Amino acid sequence: MSSTLCAHSPKFNSKLVDLAHLRNLPEPMALGRMHKPVHHATLVDAIRGEVDKRGYMIAREQLALAANSAALFGVMDLVPAEASAGVGMIPGVRGLSFGFRNAIDQSMGIKAVAGARVFVCDNLALSGSMFALSRKNTTGLDLGDAMALGFDKFLQHATALDISIARLEARILGDGEAKAVIFDIFSARVLPSRLFDDVDRFYFKATDETPMKDLSPVRGFGANVALGNLLGLRADAIDGEVVSVQ
Repeated sequence: MSSTLCAHSPKFNSKLVDLAHLRNLPEPMALGRMHKPVHHATLVDAIRGEVDKRGYMIAREQLALAANSAALFGVMDLVPAEASAGVGMIPGVRGLSFGFRNAIDQSMGIKAVAGARVFVCDNLALSGSMFALSRKNTTGLDLGDAMALGFDKFLQHATALDISIARLEARILGDGEAKAVIFDIFSARVLPSRLFDDVDRFYFKATDETPMKDLSPVRGFGANVALGNLLGLRADAIDGEVVSVQ
């Protein structure tokens, strides 16, 4: 899974929901002359529609409501539609991720991030390798146009990212160079030193257990991003800096 959704804050009364639940929510009320809130289900349907138009399918989706259903948080993992006849991440097929949030009470606008990994949290943290969308809930918003433009940027970035990942996959490391890279990982504090033995075992003894499995979602996401940066993944991507916003 390349996206992470954290919805656990008692402060915001967050809860995981599905699209059917969103569709049963009442139409949101405008809170001002220029305010035109986008119904949460309308936003998710717009994203889903654009995903389908671009030849992708949703392999995994998580949605959450907070603040008495005023705020929506969500993530989607996407794979090319032709790569699968069913639902689920397909071994050997590289996926992309899309994360988003919305609020109907003017507390925040529609924002979306995208990349190989994204992180969305009900504490308002939103992280990915690029911003795909940032718009306010106003009368001037054309959701269809905004979504199309966001996905244009997303897929342009994804093409460059795919080339960068393929380059890394083709890179062959000898044991000596691998040891130097592992040293750099721990020297840069990408991973805590307590995971050194796990990394050694994972790389040199080919176990199936990822060393990051015991990290919290927030720490694990940050470690994955930092590891990609250290290995040069960010350098080859369009707008390749990791973005994070509150």
